[in-house]
Amino acid sequence: MTGKIVIPTDFSEYARMTARLVSEIPGVSEIILLNVIEGKRVFSPAWLGSPGAAAARASAERFLGEEEEELGRAGIVVKSEIVTCERGGTAAAIISLSRREAADLIVIGARGKGMVEGLLLGSVSLEVLRHATTSVLLVRHPPAWSLAARGRLTGEKDRSRLFSRVLFPVDFSKPCEEGFAFLRNIPGIEEIILLHVITKSDTRQELHDAIRESYQELQSLWDSFDNGRTHVTLLLRFGIPADTIIEIAEKQKATLVFMPRFGASDFIKALPIGSTAQAVAQQTRIPLFLFFPDIQLEEVARELELDEFPGAEEVWRQDHQQTADPGCDRIFGVLVEGVLVTVARCRRICGVLEVDSIFSVEEFRERGYARRVLEQLISSCGREPLYLYSTLPMVAFARQMGFVEIGEGDLPSAIRARLDLARGMGDGPIVPMMRHARGE
Repeated sequence: MTGKIVIPTDFSEYARMTARLVSEIPGVSEIILLNVIEGKRVFSPAWLGSPGAAAARASAERFLGEEEEELGRAGIVVKSEIVTCERGGTAAAIISLSRREAADLIVIGARGKGMVEGLLLGSVSLEVLRHATTSVLLVRHPPAWSLAARGRLTGEKDRSRLFSRVLFPVDFSKPCEEGFAFLRNIPGIEEIILLHVITKSDTRQELHDAIRESYQELQSLWDSFDNGRTHVTLLLRFGIPADTIIEIAEKQKATLVFMPRFGASDFIKALPIGSTAQAVAQQTRIPLFLFFPDIQLEEVARELELDEFPGAEEVWRQDHQQTADPGCDRIFGVLVEGVLVTVARCRRICGVLEVDSIFSVEEFRERGYARRVLEQLISSCGREPLYLYSTLPMVAFARQMGFVEIGEGDLPSAIRARLDLARGMGDGPIVPMMRHARGE
């Protein structure tokens, strides 16, 4: 399940405490201990050959050997890596090694310099969290005085195992489904707390419906997890997801918060990390397992139905607030996981076809969707000549799609009458173009 793990270490007691948790992670087959040596101009021959560089490496090798021996007692294969990098490049070095080694998990301490028990993430931890392309276990250890005080007050000698009482925030998205499937295969979980946070409800009836539907979904997850050994708790709350997750984790005395790094509204945007996951990571005192889902987005390019035209107008709100006319428009779109992100219109004007309003929502640009939607439009409408007005930056793209520049006098009169309208949109110089009908 967790397979190969990368554990960055600076040989501090904090890092050692983090590394010791590996014995509580099921399915570990190999550990890679990584120490990153930072310095100015570390790649210069003078620095690499200096006594300081040699001493730093020798010291790192000695400490790594000691930690290898300690971790190896659990019968797991352990190897070490030392990487040198420019100052400030530690996070990039950690991520690069995890990719090269095809690691399944990075285990890292969340040490920072917050006002209260280091609630802020350290800069390295934060950068790894944001840009890792694998799962990350983020651990924040209370300071020694806090542990000692808690032990005196409660009589605690040993804390619970990492995976004994797991809080799993549920938003019913694809990443959530994949994360749940992963979690369901982890042995030894004594209790799993399934939490769904309702974030919006304009009326009492909407809230009632949301509670009923969410509870049914949670019940379905419960049924699929019922193995006769794990206690399942279902919780529904209303509020801000990150704040609620942190609050419930502490109230329920969770030993681990397990959640995908992308939420329902994040993963289709190709964001490096979801806003809720990042907020939880920055504030929670409880270990956080951010699961990296391996999901292929469902992307569909097709012509829209008439009842989908209002969705196209929502996209066009960012593009001169264009409107759709069912009487003369054919609208094409790219939908990602059912969400309309790119549109293009083919409008018949006095018997002539004009292509316009090729537009992608900002978060979905530079992903090839404009090309896909225009290819779909051309495939459906290209039996007739197609005309469009292109801005200068888009001329090269239009050429690739088979359009050629023409003079204003070559435009059909109905299309030429709209030239001033196109120029009035303020997007710079306009170039008339056309695409010959297929077969011409």
